Amino acid sequence: MMSENNSGETMQFTTSDERISTLLKRVQETTDLLKLEALASWDQHTQMPERAGEARMHQVATLDGIIHERQSDPALGKLLQELEGVVSQSRFTDADRSLVRHARRSYDQATKLPPELVEERAKVAVASLESWVKARQNNDFASFAPWLQRTVHLQREIADRLGYTETRFDALIDLHDPGLTASEVEALFVPIRDVSTRLLKRIQASGKTIDTACLFGNFPISQQEALCKKMAASVGYDFTRGMIASSAHPFMIDFGTPLDVRFTVRYSEQFLPMALMAALHEGGHALYEQGSAPSLLRTPLAGGASSGIHESQSRLWENVIGRSEPFWQKKFALVQEAFPQHFAEVPLPTFVQALNKVEPSLIRVEADEVTYNLHIMVRFELEKVLVNGEISVESLPRLWNEKYREYLGIEPENDTVGVLQDMHWSDGFGGFQGYTIGNICAAQIFKKLQSEFPDLKERLAGGDTSFILQWLSEHMYSIGATYLPQDLMVRLTGESMNPNYLLSYLTGKFEKIYDLSPES
Repeated sequence: MMSENNSGETMQFTTSDERISTLLKRVQETTDLLKLEALASWDQHTQMPERAGEARMHQVATLDGIIHERQSDPALGKLLQELEGVVSQSRFTDADRSLVRHARRSYDQATKLPPELVEERAKVAVASLESWVKARQNNDFASFAPWLQRTVHLQREIADRLGYTETRFDALIDLHDPGLTASEVEALFVPIRDVSTRLLKRIQASGKTIDTACLFGNFPISQQEALCKKMAASVGYDFTRGMIASSAHPFMIDFGTPLDVRFTVRYSEQFLPMALMAALHEGGHALYEQGSAPSLLRTPLAGGASSGIHESQSRLWENVIGRSEPFWQKKFALVQEAFPQHFAEVPLPTFVQALNKVEPSLIRVEADEVTYNLHIMVRFELEKVLVNGEISVESLPRLWNEKYREYLGIEPENDTVGVLQDMHWSDGFGGFQGYTIGNICAAQIFKKLQSEFPDLKERLAGGDTSFILQWLSEHMYSIGATYLPQDLMVRLTGESMNPNYLLSYLTGKFEKIYDLSPES
């Protein structure tokens, strides 16, 4: 049966209209090419031979050139202009209107960017990633800096060609989180920065220590692999439409949502949560993709509405659900079965508290919920001034370390755990704010889930997460990217993005964990 959204409309296209059918065919063929390009990226991250980078660089550039040519075809522009004059009529569906909107957005972007710029960007992204991997391994920012500089120049040119109202950085943000500007993001960030830094100081002053020894030990990777698969399956990830691999930086990728959605984790033989919580995080992304209505297959409507909305699901499953004690009431047995000698005598509350320990750290993907957003703000603020031409690439390591001292009170001992820790800058800028937007939306959506299911905690404690997945699939996942992010949040929760839910969630949760008296 076809999934329905919360207004009762099926995600179907009006193929009886020849213009929609023509547009749909064009979009499907372009999407096929994009997914083949994604397959090349998956291979590069997971198993491509060390010396294959040069060949892959040209292959991806060729694909990008073909895709760009299709997306900027004048015949497509003419078809879109015709459809835009009629698609608002009631006989067309929301899926039709969204298809036209997405195709228009891609067309406008493609016609503003010359083919040689698109191909150059693709080549540099492949080579830059190869350089980043080696630089990170060797703690050698200087070797990565020339590629990063090329990326900066390309991103500035792309932003200038796409256009913006306030700052160049806005054009890049819009590629990831449509409709948002740097000033709007900063307005969302201010209360989160204030509450997070204040809460961190209160926790540090409390004197309470949390023992995390149970999370460290000897955890053979083969047993971790089996545990991660069981954990992902337990929350609904369908392995007939996906798989888990290993990579230097965990990520989710699709080659045809909802039928082929994969993700990776990174393993540490000494620290179990690195892979275990990544399985829930990337698995959350994957659940979103696997939940798309089948009718959206081979279109840009299949999948998440934006970077931030996508992150709301990884953060929801990893943190709001996945670090809660009710969730582990039953799931902890999977961990004990995987490593019986290590966890057989570990009490559940000890394990859960260890997962929630607050301590300033250098690695973003391992950060606790209180400090995580401060990591994002460091990156967002540096990206903004870098893209806008206010700082140089060479100054990044120094500025990175200064901001870590200012926000988290710690400083990286080297660039591998500092400015080189994230792979994202090898591909471009403008996406990091999505992680904090994801936290904002995750808390807001969870509040809605609590109102829908007053017995949510009890059902989680019984080992059931299927009711959450079913509700999200019906009201959010199935409709994919049909609606703009703010419109989707209004449909889901009754209001646009509101950071107050995240502030309430963080304060309430960690005041309890650290035995803090509520602020007056």
